[in-house]
Amino acid sequence: MRPTRRKRPKAAEAPFFVRLRRRSCFPELPTPMKLSIFDLDRTLLPIDSGDAWTYWLAERSGAARGELEAQFGRFVEDWNSGAFDALDFIHYQFGMLARHDRAELERWRSEFIDRVVRPAVRPEALALVAERCAAGCRVILATGTHRFVSEPIARLFGIEEVLAATPEERADGSFTGRLVGSDSFGAGKVALLRGWMRRTEARAGDVFEGIEWIEAWSDSAADLPLLEFAAGWRPAGGAVAVNPDPELGRIARTRGWRTLELFKTEAG
Repeated sequence: MRPTRRKRPKAAEAPFFVRLRRRSCFPELPTPMKLSIFDLDRTLLPIDSGDAWTYWLAERSGAARGELEAQFGRFVEDWNSGAFDALDFIHYQFGMLARHDRAELERWRSEFIDRVVRPAVRPEALALVAERCAAGCRVILATGTHRFVSEPIARLFGIEEVLAATPEERADGSFTGRLVGSDSFGAGKVALLRGWMRRTEARAGDVFEGIEWIEAWSDSAADLPLLEFAAGWRPAGGAVAVNPDPELGRIARTRGWRTLELFKTEAG
C-alpha cells in the first residue's frame, strides 16, 4: 500500500487527532441516546492493529517468528474453515502479555502506537468520527483487538468507550493470561454492547428506553451479529458496510444497507 502524505500541522495548532481527543465524543451522556458503534481494523484503520501488535510484541520480546507465523497460520486456517475458536485466540494473545513485565509492555505499546498506529490514522476516518459526534451520537469502539492495545488507539480518535476483550490483571497490574467477561468477536461484540447498555441505564433486563438510535459500522461479515443488531434496533437503527469484504458487500446490497469506501485497506 502506498502511504498517504499528510500536511504538517501549523506550529501553533495541535494535530487533528489531538484536538479531537481534547473534545472527546460526549463525555456527558445525552438523553435519549444515539449510539454510533465502530469496528476498528480495516474500518477506522487501514491495518489490522491486533495482528500488527502481536508481531511487534514478538519482535520486541525476542520470540521465534517462525513459531508465531505457524500459530497464526493455524488461526487463519480455522477462521477460513469456520472452525475459529475466539477464546483460544484470545488466550494465546493474553498468554503473550502474561509473560512480560507490565512496565515493559507499556513501553513497547507506546512505541507501537507512535510508529505503527499513528501513521496509519487517516484524516477521512477522523472526520467520520467527528461527524458522528457532531450529529449527537455517543461513539463507541467495538473491536477484536484486545483492550490493552485498543484503548490507546481509541483515544487517537477521541473515543472514550471501548468494547473489547479485557485481560485480567493482578493487584500489581501484571497480567494473568485470563479473560475478563466476553470475547469481542462476532456475537461477543453484541454481548459486550448489551452489558454496556445495562450499566449505562442501570438496568437488569434488555428494555432500553433511553436509546433511540443505534448504528454500526464495519468492514467484515464477521460483524454481522452487530450490524444486524443495529439495523434492527427500535425505534430506529442502521448498518453501514465500510470498506466491505466481498461477503459483507453482497449482504449490504441485498439488505439495502449503506456502503462506504472510506479508504483502501492493507491486504491481510
